[in-house]
Amino acid sequence: MRDVRQGAPGRALAVLLALAATPAAAAGRADTPIRIYPANAVPACVTPERLDHFLLSRNPDLEPRLRNIARWYRRHGEAWRVRWDYAFFQMALETNFLIFRRADGGMGDVDPRQNNFAGLGTTGNGTPGDSFPDVSTGVLAHIQHLVVYSGQRIAEPVAPRTRLKQDDILAALARTAAQRPVTFQDLTGRWAVDRSYGRSIETIADRFRDLYCNGAPLETASAASTAFVPAAPRPAANARASAPAVALGPPSAAASTGACRVEAASFGGRKTLLIRTVANGEERFTALGVLEGFERSMADSFIRSHAPGGQPIAEFSSPEAALARAFELCPTAARQ
Repeated sequence: MRDVRQGAPGRALAVLLALAATPAAAAGRADTPIRIYPANAVPACVTPERLDHFLLSRNPDLEPRLRNIARWYRRHGEAWRVRWDYAFFQMALETNFLIFRRADGGMGDVDPRQNNFAGLGTTGNGTPGDSFPDVSTGVLAHIQHLVVYSGQRIAEPVAPRTRLKQDDILAALARTAAQRPVTFQDLTGRWAVDRSYGRSIETIADRFRDLYCNGAPLETASAASTAFVPAAPRPAANARASAPAVALGPPSAAASTGACRVEAASFGGRKTLLIRTVANGEERFTALGVLEGFERSMADSFIRSHAPGGQPIAEFSSPEAALARAFELCPTAARQ
């Protein structure tokens, strides 16, 4: 007996229509095994912070309680040796990036308050499926259901659907699990009736990799996804430099010839670091937008990839304030 539902295709269509608007969306094969092992580890470029930002970029109205959901995917995924990045992408497909609405705008079978992030027990015709007391338990239920699909029995799963169906799931996938690792592609026609289910998960994974695994900041001004806004931005006419929220240290000792320029780049968020770099005798000030709480890691990533030898010199609450200070330090750029 298959553990299939009728509701997933509508959610998949909504997600794929949104992703199809970007040239980076490419349907591949979701042949990534469900379980983690040395040759199937989560890539280093995948972090809970980046996954959460990816989710928020698709759903700006995301409930605050769900804005750190990726940490639960990593915590429970690592505990059960499940590819938690792909579990996260599957969640994005199932819930339409936690919007919980179908392609036509109507509500899906699951209410957001159920903390059911994988459609567990939603067998169609308005059946709401399982409910869980909090976000962590809902994510754990999803991870455990994937464990069963990988071929492992769970003694006391938290989801009623898993308890009800795990014997059927194990029997249906016994031959596959005996021959090779069960993959996310194998969920097609089993987890949901959608024949493109596995490819849909891979499409979301491809989009994430295009945005976050190439070393570039998340928001850029050019279609070529370069690191910087190509022309030096001008501060607003009434913009004034304000004292930085945090002074991060004196400028580095690298010498410049007097030439300078101002640039901007962003990983998203309003908090902005001002980074000074000297290269080939030219001084460069970059206003780098970062997510609050991840200032150091994002600055380090940017400097490694795009500003070798650079140093954060100040932190501001907005890009406008950072740019105003940058033009004070590099007045010739404002006159160009």
